[in-house]
Amino acid sequence: MTNCRKKTLIPTVIIFLSLFVMASLLFADFAKTEVKNPQQVGLQNPGPPSVNEIPAGHSATTSLITIGDFARTRIKNRQRVDLRNLGLSLVNEIPTNSSAITSLLAASNGKVYGGTSGEQAYLFMFDPGINKVRHLGKVKDQAGIHHALAEDKNGCIYIGTSKSILDEIKMHQYGPDHPSNPTEDLIDWRNVETDFEHSYPDHVRYEMNQSGAAIGYQYLDMILWNDIKNHFKDYPGGHLYRYNPKKSDRRVKLPDMECELEDLGIPVPKNSIYALTVSPEGDVIYGLTYPDGHFFIYDITGKKFKDMGEIDKDVTFHGPERHWRSLPRALICDDSGRVYTSSTDGALVYYCPHSEKILSTGLAIPSDRYHAHISIDYAVVEYFAKDSSGLIYGGSSDGYLFSFNPNKTELINLGKLRVPRRLRCLAVGKDGKVYMIAGERMTSRPCQFYSYNPQNGGFQDLGLLIADRSPHYRWRGYQFDCMTTGNDGTIFIGESEYRSHLFIYIP
Repeated sequence: MTNCRKKTLIPTVIIFLSLFVMASLLFADFAKTEVKNPQQVGLQNPGPPSVNEIPAGHSATTSLITIGDFARTRIKNRQRVDLRNLGLSLVNEIPTNSSAITSLLAASNGKVYGGTSGEQAYLFMFDPGINKVRHLGKVKDQAGIHHALAEDKNGCIYIGTSKSILDEIKMHQYGPDHPSNPTEDLIDWRNVETDFEHSYPDHVRYEMNQSGAAIGYQYLDMILWNDIKNHFKDYPGGHLYRYNPKKSDRRVKLPDMECELEDLGIPVPKNSIYALTVSPEGDVIYGLTYPDGHFFIYDITGKKFKDMGEIDKDVTFHGPERHWRSLPRALICDDSGRVYTSSTDGALVYYCPHSEKILSTGLAIPSDRYHAHISIDYAVVEYFAKDSSGLIYGGSSDGYLFSFNPNKTELINLGKLRVPRRLRCLAVGKDGKVYMIAGERMTSRPCQFYSYNPQNGGFQDLGLLIADRSPHYRWRGYQFDCMTTGNDGTIFIGESEYRSHLFIYIP
């Protein structure tokens, strides 16, 4: 009996010690460097690159051809682009299908924090001091963190959770009382024309009133809205969590371990948290929800939520993702504390903390407007960033870059990057340039990397983001959803695929 126990115990101890040593390498190394940001130090194999070698860990869908590859980057100095795995491979890397990076935050402690979406949401951290990504644990029973990381005045990180934006929504062809429609009717079809009529021009409303029913595409919008409501009907709602880096950053996590979080509650039931930002003083959190589009406030000192109601009363589907209701996906505070986002008809609006009201600037974000169309739809804001002077840059779902000067209430349309829609994310570099990812979620037109120079008003097409360390690895990114600027000026870009990486660009 004793020998059996010893035989079982010895392999178990060996496995445990091996995992502990490998995990410890994530943050501890006996050999030190005086370089504060080791990601700026790289190496390249001096030998010729392999043409047909497939490095371990890469999927068959990733092109590894180094000669004659149809996918190209226009970044001349390719050593400036690299990537990091989300954890240590085979030890604690964030799992495939849960690794799409949909939130990034450059914190005051010099580290970059990220949140993922997919089958399971995870929090992770890039520490420039060790030049590695470490996952900080999974967020229990949550599937997404979308544009929803913020930092308070004490250095704590606030996390808003959601259903995964990558989820497929079950869509139906027919409306109410049809045998092929198994969904529950969550909108009142008897009064649906009244509920939707403000979204359509006068002559369309006249036709609807004459026929006594919705017509054409209006009817499709109503079916789609009912499908979306069904998708969220059993969802309790996204939570707001607080994470304390000082207490938890150094704790090594294996894949199934949970993140140490304080649950602050659900701001709006049956809604995901869609975006977060924080006041300049760091004592108030502001958020947006999906699909009902509510604007909410969390008072950190008072520990209370306040629901300010809908940011947009129209239910429209401007696209390009047909199954997404058109709602703003970003918030930003100016230096005075006003909180900006987009609203009905693409209007740029702001919450005034003094009057506690949502007010219009009288301006609209740039979009592709087709004035002969009988439908009413409009672009929404995708992403915001602010430069050192307080000038706000924004990107729209139609792919336009714009600047907004809150002191002058002046909005300038800086142009559209490409024919496909969506300016997915952007960041202002320490060099003053604006770096952007643009493109739709489709394989035929992947995302591309751009920069805008405010000195001359010109765009630069930087092509695809490709991290090339052949023959060791070569990976090109197709989909990205978030971006931030590190304290040293490094641009961090979150890949959002079934297997994702944190991309690094050094301007």
